[in-house]
Amino acid sequence: MGKKQSRIWLYLVLFLVCSSVLGYQIWLSDYAQRKFVYTWHYSNEIHTYSAKYRVDPFLVVAVIKNESGFKPGAASKPGALGLMQIMPETGAWIAKTTDFPNFKDKLLLLPELNIKFGCWYLGELEHEFKGNEILTLAAYNAGRGTVKDWMTENNWDFYFEDPDLIPFADTKKYVKKVLWDRRRYEELYKNIKPVS
Repeated sequence: MGKKQSRIWLYLVLFLVCSSVLGYQIWLSDYAQRKFVYTWHYSNEIHTYSAKYRVDPFLVVAVIKNESGFKPGAASKPGALGLMQIMPETGAWIAKTTDFPNFKDKLLLLPELNIKFGCWYLGELEHEFKGNEILTLAAYNAGRGTVKDWMTENNWDFYFEDPDLIPFADTKKYVKKVLWDRRRYEELYKNIKPVS
């Protein structure tokens, strides 16, 4: 290979390396992260109902991202429905508790109602678990009774702060992911009002 060809290959490699580094930096930019990774749909509803029920909107949007990926028609195998993946029996209980008449399961597929019920439920769990986000999210995922059992069995109090001690692998992963996403949403949107 001659000097000219070697120089061309060197320039090509340098170009590819520089392009990769630049592309990675663009991907990590706040703009790209907001546009492609940490999107925020239904911002008006999230802000309205998180304020009404006194829950952190960054926590709510992180829950929605992990529960349904912002798909309002999402349905899980166990039967959870909508953006915040609310079980029909939980929806019926919330409807009764909040004096919402004529509740039907399919109403959970309506984004605004699902967010309203989900925010109410998160607020209820936060109150029940004394503001502990780890226990609140574990209860949202695994059920409040399950988390109370863990607290009793493992002698946890409301100051519990190590999600790695959660006995269910799926719940442990869920709690850590939601908390990570909540922090990223706050970093990316704390000075920006998201647009639906």
